[in-house]
Amino acid sequence: MSLLEFHALNISAHPHPKGIYRELFEHVASKRVKYFGEKKAAISKPSQVADGIFWGYIFSWTEIDVNQRVLDTLLMKEPDEDKKAKINIPDNIGFHWQIYHYVFRESDHILVFESRNDEGRTLAPANAEKIFRSLFSRETLAPLSFTLTKPHDVEVDLVVEASALEKVFEIENLRKLEIMISVPNGDDSTDDADNLIKHLEKIKASRQFTVYTAASGEGGIQPDERIKAQGEAALRHGYTRGEGRDGGKKVSVSTKSYPQREVAYVEPERSAVDTAIGVARGWITRFRGA
Repeated sequence: MSLLEFHALNISAHPHPKGIYRELFEHVASKRVKYFGEKKAAISKPSQVADGIFWGYIFSWTEIDVNQRVLDTLLMKEPDEDKKAKINIPDNIGFHWQIYHYVFRESDHILVFESRNDEGRTLAPANAEKIFRSLFSRETLAPLSFTLTKPHDVEVDLVVEASALEKVFEIENLRKLEIMISVPNGDDSTDDADNLIKHLEKIKASRQFTVYTAASGEGGIQPDERIKAQGEAALRHGYTRGEGRDGGKKVSVSTKSYPQREVAYVEPERSAVDTAIGVARGWITRFRGA
């Protein structure tokens, strides 16, 4: 049996009328985005919605830049012009391609994706976040026409463990603290962070970036209830990052470093997509208050 690994993204469109998420995925399907070095990615068109879920594929490949220098690995030198003239790589050819399933849950706009597929290939969670941020960026969506109300913003963030916040606050001698918050969907549960979110909406701000710096060399920053509420809000959309010192060593910790993770085996009578859908249906967003 193949062992699959899954991570998740929280995707929030503003505004988000019913059906907007599938339309978003349809519009950006097959658009190519560069996400790491020469690596590019695209997604397939989504399936039809069944019980509040749709799914598709993430394609990843390496695209060769024919304008870069070429090395003959036997002679360890650049080929002569005659040899280089014989190199012909069509524009539509990608190398080292990989494929992963994604499953989107409409009820709480959670996208679960394979970070390890049934061939043992891996897609780093941070890279998946970067891919979908690019696909749903303002620049990508600007020229597109929508049947439903067009979103003016689409937030994309890794779903992280609730304990990630403690990992930041537990840094000894916390010297610097960054908290970036993006306003989530109104149906997100934010508990103690509600007032902060409402304030951002009231002043028509989509993001808040706060930096705290320790006043002295001893003790460091002591997070109070206000800072903790900001960190809670950033768990869904945004991040919290702290810097400090452990003895003479500089330490930097981000909530993004602790994404939620699930694993599942592909049973003999089931397909990889069936397994992915099952994981998505059972995914528990372990945010505080969720």
